[in-house]
Amino acid sequence: MDHFPAIALVSGANRGIGLAIATGLAKAGVLVLMGARDLARGETAAAALTAQGLKARAVQLDTTDEASVATLARLIEQDYGRLDSLINNAGIALDFAPDLTVTERMERTLAVNVVGTVRLTEAMVPLLTRSGRGRIVNVSSELASFGLRARADWPYAEFALPTYAASKAAVNALTVSYARQLAAAGIKVNSICPGYTATEATNFAGDRTPEQAAVIAIRFAQLDDEGPTGEFVNEAGELPW
Repeated sequence: MDHFPAIALVSGANRGIGLAIATGLAKAGVLVLMGARDLARGETAAAALTAQGLKARAVQLDTTDEASVATLARLIEQDYGRLDSLINNAGIALDFAPDLTVTERMERTLAVNVVGTVRLTEAMVPLLTRSGRGRIVNVSSELASFGLRARADWPYAEFALPTYAASKAAVNALTVSYARQLAAAGIKVNSICPGYTATEATNFAGDRTPEQAAVIAIRFAQLDDEGPTGEFVNEAGELPW
């Protein structure tokens, strides 16, 4: 357990921003547990990192499945005894799914982006508490910001993703609650916005690379004791809720 300077779990880590976060943390010397719904895909992604001499391990993780989450918590407990950082990256956006009703889009999105985040967080809190300096990073979006959406000059004012935005606003609310609830255990909880990133999830329409998007998450996953908690930030600084 003490062989590794830090242990991090990244959900949705086999591609896109999650993979970039996992890679960046591994390059910083962290042992990264790469959560993937499809373990084979996770193992392929992890193998690319271990081939570079980095410490990475694929783990099966479906945040919508109670058994999957519980099994992973037991594995981490047995093999490492603690967890230092949790990056809640797994998420979906279904606003443009033509075969779903608005209600179905909302139900499925909340199941992953919000309920899944709660399920994984709750399972990992005991392990993060054992760290003594646990860090939780919730991947959010400035589309969730009521302050920015009220501004006519905001660059994304014309973006219409009501379901996704609502789910990330809920994630931000959880961040505030968890930051207060877990402070006594030495756990810091923050929301980060990676920016509009070119990944499969955006049909590669974003103007940022996954590596650029990952920087802020990597930094907040490794906050020192003086670092903030209960904040919503991007690489430029604090964002309005």
